[in-house]
Amino acid sequence: MTIRSAAQWLPLFFLCLLPGILLAQDYSGQYTGSLNGDAVTLSLKGSGANYTGELYDGSNRYTVQANILDKKLNGTCTEVNLGFSFGLAGVFQGNTLNLQLSLLGITQEILLQKNGTQTGVQKPTTQASADRKQRDPALVGKWTRQENYNSGYGGGSMSNESSLVFHADGRVADGGSRTVVGGSDYSGSSSSGGNGIVAGLTWHTENQQLYLTATENGQTQIQCLGKYGFHENVMMITAQDGTKVLFYRN
Repeated sequence: MTIRSAAQWLPLFFLCLLPGILLAQDYSGQYTGSLNGDAVTLSLKGSGANYTGELYDGSNRYTVQANILDKKLNGTCTEVNLGFSFGLAGVFQGNTLNLQLSLLGITQEILLQKNGTQTGVQKPTTQASADRKQRDPALVGKWTRQENYNSGYGGGSMSNESSLVFHADGRVADGGSRTVVGGSDYSGSSSSGGNGIVAGLTWHTENQQLYLTATENGQTQIQCLGKYGFHENVMMITAQDGTKVLFYRN
């Protein structure tokens, strides 16, 4: 992976095999965290690999069905009134659950701590969270770039959207893309739900400038994307050559 390519899209199976003994960690309990400033509560109960529970995000309540295998959680979350569902995935590290919620190609990440345990002791350590670089909180979230093309012949058109997600700890995620084409006698579309966190890629800000840092095979590249500014839900980045790119907050 290079800065150039990054900027362009800009079974609990192995528990313990002891003779005659099967030891399983119990993940039952209540976990709490926050998402976009709202409190989030996840309650789990079960045994072995099968768990049920409830998720509450401050305004909506969901039922949870999940499997927890080798400290990895996978399942679904269903809103109790409207019935729509979305995917859940997560990793346990001690009493901390790093949970991801995926709906319509958008992934939200929440760090949850099991109630009754000491907070912050087992928080995952990443290169992004360990550094001390400045990060403007106004950039945290999902941003989408839109490009539209029209051909003068035959009335053909193409619209392309690509998204990226800036996490508060400095990580960057691929937020997915969507392309729509059309003409007088044809139309079509394609989309990608995104590939999640981009390994080795981080962001930071300095003096109103946005920087990306890419690390691969021990080599690190840092590139300034340009000066950023905001107007309502729009962010404009002005590169050093004067090129301006607009991103819309989702």
